[in-house]
Amino acid sequence: MRVLAAGLFGIAAAALLLGQASAPQGRAPRGRADAGSPRQGPILLGTDPPGKLKASPPSDAGVTAQADAGVDAVRAEIQQLRSRVDALERERAQLQQQSQQLDQIVKQLQDVKSQIADAESRPQAAEQQQSARREQLQAGVSALYQAQSMLAGGNSSIDDQLSQAQGAFPPQAQRDIDYARTALQNRDLAAARSYLNAAIADAQQGR
Repeated sequence: MRVLAAGLFGIAAAALLLGQASAPQGRAPRGRADAGSPRQGPILLGTDPPGKLKASPPSDAGVTAQADAGVDAVRAEIQQLRSRVDALERERAQLQQQSQQLDQIVKQLQDVKSQIADAESRPQAAEQQQSARREQLQAGVSALYQAQSMLAGGNSSIDDQLSQAQGAFPPQAQRDIDYARTALQNRDLAAARSYLNAAIADAQQGR
């Protein structure tokens, strides 16, 4: 029994020596005082209990970037369209101004053509009038020759011939016909024929 107890004591002593040899140099073993108050359980970080951690929300940086890019593209397109509208408005204004100018030019052209037509027609109309007056004058002279022939035969009923000639003759020739009428009223056929000759001469000379 003593031998057994001595053997156990030797084993314990050997274990103690072995434990001191394996301890790190320069650091005394911690006692209860150094270890602080005994730990009551695991230390929890954060507010979520173990096993119930909330998943982090997905980042929206990519979505925001895509949205901003889309808005910028739309704004750029709208700006381009507005620029196009402004350009078309300016072009329309220019075309309207050109159209107004064209209308004015067309009107002026029509006025000038009308003036040219009037200018060209005036000589023709004047020539026609002169031709008509010459024909009337010649008809009046012929009527007075007929009246003289009738007077030479003793017929004084020449009022129609005198009216025809007097309507076509110039002023002096018309007065000569009036003198011839007065001579006829006085039954002076020779004087009447003399006045008719004067009327013919004045008419032919345009007097």
